[in-house]
Amino acid sequence: MASRFDSKGYVLDQFNALASKYFPQEYMRVNSGKKGFRLSDGTNYLIEKAKDIVSYAEKNRVIIPQSTAIIYRYGIVFQKIFDELSQYQAFTSIKSRSRRGYRKELEFMGFDLKKIELELKKSSNPSVKTQKDEKFVRDMKKEYKQMVMDEDFDNLESHIADKKELFILEDSVGYKFYDNQSRFITSITQKISQLRRKESEKNDLLNSQKIWKAEIEELKPKIPKYEEIIQTQKEEMGVYGITNKKETLITDSEVSLFLKILTTSLERYIKMIERREKQRLEQREQFLKLILEPTKYQGLNEELWKQIVFIIESHGIELLQGKNWFPFQFPDELRAYITNNDVLSKFAELRTLEKQLEEIDKKLQGNSSFKKALNLINNLEMVKKSLNDSEERIEELEMEIQQLSDSLSDEKQTYLKTLN
Repeated sequence: MASRFDSKGYVLDQFNALASKYFPQEYMRVNSGKKGFRLSDGTNYLIEKAKDIVSYAEKNRVIIPQSTAIIYRYGIVFQKIFDELSQYQAFTSIKSRSRRGYRKELEFMGFDLKKIELELKKSSNPSVKTQKDEKFVRDMKKEYKQMVMDEDFDNLESHIADKKELFILEDSVGYKFYDNQSRFITSITQKISQLRRKESEKNDLLNSQKIWKAEIEELKPKIPKYEEIIQTQKEEMGVYGITNKKETLITDSEVSLFLKILTTSLERYIKMIERREKQRLEQREQFLKLILEPTKYQGLNEELWKQIVFIIESHGIELLQGKNWFPFQFPDELRAYITNNDVLSKFAELRTLEKQLEEIDKKLQGNSSFKKALNLINNLEMVKKSLNDSEERIEELEMEIQQLSDSLSDEKQTYLKTLN
């Protein structure tokens, strides 16, 4: 069975054969519909872009590449043709053989190809200087090579960005060249920016070090006097005697074991319950504060203690088994230990000593001479820490700067090869 003759396809094929002689074939797209033929949005966009480039070149006396000039020259002709399409159409006819072998003549509306070609031939180049893409690229390579040698990367980056805009055909020599240039120069300028930031940070730290060293030299002679003030006032308030008692209790084997059992079992109990029940434990915050500072936590009341004893008695063996410091095998033994009056008395005494030390510290902080001395000593330690931290950071920066410099040097050499 003979296929139906496609008159629109036939007309477009004829038009495209003509258009390809003047306009890059892959960029010429014509759509057909109920309202007739029209240039595609993509083709129109390309032509409008070429018009903008020519307008810019006229104002700034810029040379444009030939690939763009061609789009402009013939593009505006094609836009005119499709804007006034009725004037560039004519009836055409072809002879066709029917299924029964009869020859007949088909007549349909097509393009007036002779008139269209006459318009294309009459067109003129844009009123700006143009240059073949290959020559354009060769000239730019020489210029860019010198800019690289002069380390003029900021101007080079802006120059590449400006020139890249002049090329609109993605398969043109110039577009490909500038697309490649753009990637190279972006990578290089990013590394240069990173290098500048790191060098600036290093210089800032070196300047700060001078200030910190001067502060340390100024503060050091005053330290013995202020340490004596602090020591004297602490002795008068009985701090050292209370601290000695506290240290004795903390190192007591019974108290040490008690604190390990208390904190470790609660920490593991929280994880166990929340993992099994997939929800937060109601006493979670209280337990965490007690774990963090068991001898200082002030919320340890009788009701909370009963809950803790129940938890340790019920789960302590399971939670603590395997710890080399844990000596118990049965829950009743464990309960007997954590409720032992002698152990609890030592724990209570330890908490009392902590409270006494806190109260003394509040009084000392209210004493202006003590506070001044303490602030000065703390300030010295902070300055020393800043100095030490800066020395470590400078070492890191020097390594990073060297690595960046080496990488940048390699990239410059690779870039130069693209300009040969």
